[in-house]
Amino acid sequence: MIKKCLQSIWLFLMDYWYFYLIFVFIFGALFWSVVMRSLDIDAVIDALYVGLYFLFGMTLLLFWRWFQTRKILKNVLSDERLSVDNLSLPATSSVAHLYQNLLKQQTLEHKKVLANQANAMQDIQDYYAMWAHQIKVPLSVLDLMNQTNTIEKYETSNQLLIVNQYLNMMLQFIRLKNLHQDLTFKPIYVQAIVRDVIKSYKLFFIRQNLSVLITGEDFTVVSDPKWIQFVLEQIIFNAIKYTSQGCIQVIFENHHQVVIKDTGIGIAASDLPRLFDKGYTGLNGRLENNSSGLGLFMVKQILSELGHDIKIASVVGSGTTVTIDFKQTKTQAYETVSFSDEV
Repeated sequence: MIKKCLQSIWLFLMDYWYFYLIFVFIFGALFWSVVMRSLDIDAVIDALYVGLYFLFGMTLLLFWRWFQTRKILKNVLSDERLSVDNLSLPATSSVAHLYQNLLKQQTLEHKKVLANQANAMQDIQDYYAMWAHQIKVPLSVLDLMNQTNTIEKYETSNQLLIVNQYLNMMLQFIRLKNLHQDLTFKPIYVQAIVRDVIKSYKLFFIRQNLSVLITGEDFTVVSDPKWIQFVLEQIIFNAIKYTSQGCIQVIFENHHQVVIKDTGIGIAASDLPRLFDKGYTGLNGRLENNSSGLGLFMVKQILSELGHDIKIASVVGSGTTVTIDFKQTKTQAYETVSFSDEV
C-alpha cells in the first residue's frame, strides 16, 4: 500500500514538475532581489509561507484531478463497455501513456469489427456466386422445355420447387447472420411440420419412386417453427437427392428425437467429421456437382442456437441416419409462450 502511494506521488511529481520548478524559480528570483537590494528578508519569508500554503492547496487540487483522471482511464482500459466520448482530460505524461494504451486497444477492437464485417461480406459474396451457379440448372431445364415445346407438368413443378428452395435458402442464409434476433419460440407439433415438408416434396418422391414411412408418437417441443421447418427441409431433401430407390423413414422416439433414415448411397467415413463445416461438400457433393456445402452448416448453426442437437451416422451403400434431438438446452434464455396458450 505504501509502495503504491509513493509510486503515485512520484508519477504525479513527474507529471507536474514544471509547476514546482516555476514556484522555486519565482521565489528564488524574489529572494535574490531582496538580498541584492539589502531589503527586509522577513517580508520574503512571510511571502514564502503564503506561497507554500498556496502551493499545498494547488497540489491537493491537482493531485485529486490527476488521480481521478487516471482512475477513469484505467476503468476504460479494463472495461471495453465504457465509452471515452466527451472525456475532457489533461494530456500529461503518465495520462498520455494511458491514452496511448486506450487508443491501441480501441484500434485493435476497430480492426476486429472491420475484419468481421469483411468476412461476413465475403461469405455473402461467395454464397451469391455459388447460388447463381446452382440456380442456373433448374432455370436452364425450364428454358429448354420452353424452347423445345416439351413442357411437362411434373418436371416443371419439380424445377420450380428447386428454384423456390434455392431462393428460400438464400434468404435464410442472410438471416442467419442475425439469427438470435429472428427467433420466435412457441410450442409446436413436430410431426405436423414433417408431414408438411414431405407433402411439399411429394413430386420428388413420385418421380424417384420412393416410399415414405412415419412411425412413432408425435410430441411437442418449444422451438421456432419457421427455422425447424427449414432444418427438416434440408435434411429430407438431402435424403431424397442421394436416394435413388428404396424408402425414407421418419421415426419419432423418446418423446424428443426425430430420426430420418434413408436407403441412399451413404456418406464416406472420412467425410462424417466435417459434414457441418461451412463449404464442405464431401465426396457425394463433388460427384453430384450440385452441392453448396452450406445446407448442413446452416442446419447445425440453427439447431445450436435453438438449443437442439443433431448427429449423423452413415455407411456407404447402405444409407444415412440423421438424429435430431429436440431436448431444450437454451430456450430458457428466450421469451417463450405457455403450452396452454398455443397447443
